[in-house]
Amino acid sequence: FTDMCIALLAAEGKLSLDDDIRTHVPEVSAYGETITIRHLIHHTSGLRDMWDLLRLAGWRDDDLITEADMLWVVSRQQALNFRPGDEYLYSNTGYALLALIVHRVNGRTLREFADERIFAPLGMTRTHVHDDHTEIVVGRTQAYEPTKGGGLRVSIPVFDVAGTTSLFTTV
Repeated sequence: FTDMCIALLAAEGKLSLDDDIRTHVPEVSAYGETITIRHLIHHTSGLRDMWDLLRLAGWRDDDLITEADMLWVVSRQQALNFRPGDEYLYSNTGYALLALIVHRVNGRTLREFADERIFAPLGMTRTHVHDDHTEIVVGRTQAYEPTKGGGLRVSIPVFDVAGTTSLFTTV
């Protein structure tokens, strides 16, 4: 759905898949290489995965992670894993950046844009990009994980980062 939002904006001429991402997200370091929107879509950007970077920076699994946190850690990456376009490496960073690009290009968050342009027209009234971890969603099931010594605990991700995850839907 993140890609579809990007494709809709490209079809409207508001961006190009071959745009340098720094045109839309100048906070990303210049590495002497152009990283395009297309590179982000195809996981060929060379950018390191944001979840790994956040863990290296000291975030724990139950710490709140925001879009600003993602941008902070990505902007401090000093080198790429490889030259953009040379290799494939799955990276959530790209999709978080794509969500940010959608927001910056059209002024609406990924959630707002996808609701208006995809979900509402398709009648998907119980689908949304969940970008607020505190929002109560009626009918939502909870995730659980085992605890040491037996038993279970509620295990719900505490991040407000869209694009890479957090699509809530139902059959």
